Amino acid sequence: MTTAVAKERFAALVSEVAREVNRRRSSDACCGDLTLEQFETLRAVRQAGDRIAIGALSTTMGVDVSTMSRNVSVLERIGYLRRTRHDDDGRIVLVTLTPKGRDGLETLRCGERDVLGDVYARIAPAQREQVLMALEALCGCFADVAAPAGCCAPVSLRRRNA
Repeated sequence: MTTAVAKERFAALVSEVAREVNRRRSSDACCGDLTLEQFETLRAVRQAGDRIAIGALSTTMGVDVSTMSRNVSVLERIGYLRRTRHDDDGRIVLVTLTPKGRDGLETLRCGERDVLGDVYARIAPAQREQVLMALEALCGCFADVAAPAGCCAPVSLRRRNA
């Protein structure tokens, strides 16, 4: 296999895995009526002391403020979060855990293991260590290489790298 073909195959496989993981994270309910992404949002609010500005929350979660605002709206509608304005600066929107949100974090079990556990179980036991090592190497490569800032980069990355 030529280097060009191998690079193309690598890119296609990584993209396919990323799409599937993203689909599972954003659409599959992992615990109760929450997706994994929603559960992680609640965890991030708790880690911030049960109250955080929506801008800081979007930075913590690595998403645009508009995306975070939509996510918070859903969590607010189903009773896990509450939005309020900052006392000193009304432009700042604060996100606070509700009692249902705090209870959910204590009683619901939701994590990557729960969402991707069926995939892990389908990997042959003899291959699991190799797969884990390959994923760790890939994660290390992502950490070492800046995201492309060209025409093909997502808009959010182009803004960050500009």
